[in-house]
Amino acid sequence: MSAIQHQVGATCPSCGRFVGPLEKCPYCGADIKKRLPLKYLRLACLILAVAGIALLLYGVSGASTPATKIGNIGATMNYAYVKIKGTVTRGPMYDADTKALRFYIADDTGEIQAATFRDVTEQLIAQNKIPTTGDAIQVEGTLRVRDDFTSFNVASANKLTLTPPSVSEISIKEIGYDDELRYVTVRGDVREIRTPYEGLTLVSLGDAGGEIDVAFNADIEKLYGALPTFELGDSVQVQGIVTYFRDSPQLFLRHPRDFKKLDVDNTAGTKNRIGDLDESRVNQRVQVSGNVTRVSKFSQGMRAVIADDTGEITVVLWQDVYDEIGNASDLQKGAHVNVLGKLTQYRRELEIVPNRAGDVRISPAVAQNVLTAAGNATTAAVRATVPGYSSGTYTPTASTILPTETPRPTRAPTAAPVARTIGSITAADKDARVIVSAKISRASKFSQGMRYTLDDGTGKITLLIWADVLEKISVRDELKAGAEIRVTGQVDLFNDELEIIPERAQDVELVAAAVVPTVTIRTIDSITTDDLDKIVFLQGIISELDDFSAGKYVTLQDDTGTIRVTVFKNVLTPIQDQLAIGANISVRGKVNVFRGNLEIVADEITIH
Repeated sequence: MSAIQHQVGATCPSCGRFVGPLEKCPYCGADIKKRLPLKYLRLACLILAVAGIALLLYGVSGASTPATKIGNIGATMNYAYVKIKGTVTRGPMYDADTKALRFYIADDTGEIQAATFRDVTEQLIAQNKIPTTGDAIQVEGTLRVRDDFTSFNVASANKLTLTPPSVSEISIKEIGYDDELRYVTVRGDVREIRTPYEGLTLVSLGDAGGEIDVAFNADIEKLYGALPTFELGDSVQVQGIVTYFRDSPQLFLRHPRDFKKLDVDNTAGTKNRIGDLDESRVNQRVQVSGNVTRVSKFSQGMRAVIADDTGEITVVLWQDVYDEIGNASDLQKGAHVNVLGKLTQYRRELEIVPNRAGDVRISPAVAQNVLTAAGNATTAAVRATVPGYSSGTYTPTASTILPTETPRPTRAPTAAPVARTIGSITAADKDARVIVSAKISRASKFSQGMRYTLDDGTGKITLLIWADVLEKISVRDELKAGAEIRVTGQVDLFNDELEIIPERAQDVELVAAAVVPTVTIRTIDSITTDDLDKIVFLQGIISELDDFSAGKYVTLQDDTGTIRVTVFKNVLTPIQDQLAIGANISVRGKVNVFRGNLEIVADEITIH
């Protein structure tokens, strides 16, 4: 029978007898060596683990989270904790019920929506750290990456740092694409107040050089309070961030205190004598009243000539304004009109253009079959029949407005046009009539006609043809890049740029049609890095459209593949209303590489 095997330390190493857990042999008195108890080993492991974690936390406590570029965020970064640096491009958007605050951040690689909720939002409001368009921002938080959308949740108010933009003063006409997201101060008078939809107020502000909309959204009001009280015609100073909407600049109001009413008399409320208006008042809002002497319709609305004792002026009513005038049918010869609008100049004649139907008040003609007849004798006879007129106690009312005897100003004879080179034309030639022979280098459409860039080798100038003139030009379809023309027109200055404006269709003559070059249409899969910086022609269908701050990204598809086409605003503007998914287009542009991918930077797009 085999001997029983005992655990080491259970028997005496001296006498060999079983001693169990005793540390001293009861038989021979020898010391017994024991194994280290397991509980001590477990305790040691726990101590080491805790110490290791403590050392790890200590090591990373002083390390900052590295900044992540927005364009580098991918699907593998879902729930990743990151730091983002950039500029707030939109916002804030605030929901008072859920305490949710949203805004957009952009860097040089892309844009992302960021959000805060409840406690974090309340902390930001309490600390006056609300991200607003134009702020430089550094923030840490968690990414949420989905198949169709990527967002960013701010970790805490302490992890968000804002640097407000510095402000600079500028005139309205100087604002351009390069000023996007710039914080500027402008001054002008309030010309229109409208609410396109609930939550957005647009205030049209104008100075001598132009107009711009100031946008104030309801979220700013929820966070900071309402705008100060103001009314049409008030002179104000506004600080805002330059943003773009449908290719037009506007100012985004960051805070109600940035909208200040100036201590200047409200001149829009003062009625002017027509004869006192001159070119120095162009682009100002003026108010006049008088009797209608002529009414005529044109392709985009109505024109009415009104006169008082000092002169006459044309009132232009665009169709959308005319359609909203409740008693527009009363706009007839002999009617009395009070109008508030912008003073403009068209073909050397002053005009008043009201923005809204409410700026036009029409009182129908009295005994129109008599009063609208020509001749002072008739007018005097009718006046004599009006009660109180002869005694001097007559008070005009809406139903008893009398016509005035209006002398027409004598116009100076028009000088004969002179043949000029473009390079010799300067701002001093404003209003002069010239003849220019040149080649069209560019053509673009706008809401009221066409603009062409003319080049004769000595310089370039804009040819502006209004829609009513263009529709009468028999060769208008031949007016394209490469065509040579001879044009007679008046020199004008708009936004410091020289223009030639023909008055009649016969003032534009086609000398030579454009030579259509032979173009090789490339397939998308044939474009490689060997084509970098080359001009190529592509044709295909739009499969995707995406906006970015300076234009649109168009995804072009043909039978061989897809490629992104970057369309900046100078190319986009004439065709933006025609771009749609599924549209068939031709593209001329330069091959470029963006973030490792080939793209085309378009310089011309044709819609088929």
